[in-house]
Amino acid sequence: MFTQNLEFKTTDLDTFPFPFRTGNYRYSNDLRKLENVNLVTITPEYELQVRTKRRLLDEQPEVRYQSFPHTMEMQWEFLEMVFSMAVEKYPEHFELVKNGDEWTFKNNILKESDTFTFGDASTLPYEPYNFAGRHFHQDFVLMVNRDDNFYLEVGQVSYAALFSAHWNTGMSFDEIHGPVPFVSKNGDNLVDRIRKFLLGINPGEPWTRINWNLMANRWDVNYETMDVWEPERSLITAENAGKLVRLRVEEQKFYRMSRSNAILFVLNTQFLPLEDLKLRQEWFDLTYSVLSDIPEPMAEYKGIAPYLAQSVAFLRREDEQLKKQQQEEA
Repeated sequence: MFTQNLEFKTTDLDTFPFPFRTGNYRYSNDLRKLENVNLVTITPEYELQVRTKRRLLDEQPEVRYQSFPHTMEMQWEFLEMVFSMAVEKYPEHFELVKNGDEWTFKNNILKESDTFTFGDASTLPYEPYNFAGRHFHQDFVLMVNRDDNFYLEVGQVSYAALFSAHWNTGMSFDEIHGPVPFVSKNGDNLVDRIRKFLLGINPGEPWTRINWNLMANRWDVNYETMDVWEPERSLITAENAGKLVRLRVEEQKFYRMSRSNAILFVLNTQFLPLEDLKLRQEWFDLTYSVLSDIPEPMAEYKGIAPYLAQSVAFLRREDEQLKKQQQEEA
């Protein structure tokens, strides 16, 4: 039985990747080079996020994890990369002991220790990619470079926004983004531009961008559970939107794998309830302006059309109350 509760929200606002810089949002090519190449991040919600991610993976293993048999070498490359980064950045939390091909990885936060033979998947409880990814809260998607395009060949996805590892595995970058109304302010086809850009990424020089959405009291909305989450969107009102609707921000990072030449997509997803936007007045003002100005095609694509008006109504009510209070205090 599939179950899901949105059990956490971001509490460290200083590290929350707030997505808006102006009060008007349109698709843009906002890729920028990463200053810190280490992909591992420990958030205050780390343990809760990881345990929930594991639960979702166990409840829907085929939906949330997919791979092709020929990807095993890439999977070991990913395991080595992410475990090494974890130890380098957080030596107090993670340990990696190597005795020839016998490796032991220790996660001191979760009090776990696993010994396995590097290169021998039978010594792990899961495939290497799936095993390693279960120690970190991010989603991981591996796309293989072939014929001037990228093809999704390994995916571990627990916080999807109209995406599914089961549904999308095997698709090209263009096919995955085919439904996107991706046209920039200048009229450029951004899918084509970003794909060509990714072709030029070099190992050791990762890039990043920010994507955003709204979620109606959900971790994710994948295709296979539409019968569960689609009716819930109609329950959103201007009165409960502050608690139930969350600004979902996805910090995307792109790494060129040095041995396989594949592109690793690392998706760090954070959630902030609309009512918590008031903790940063500038964030509240920008979000209110952006959501009031979202074109209908964009709202439909993002899946927020059924409760966008209710969300804007909540923000409008809060804005009016704040202005009234300010007038009374003046």
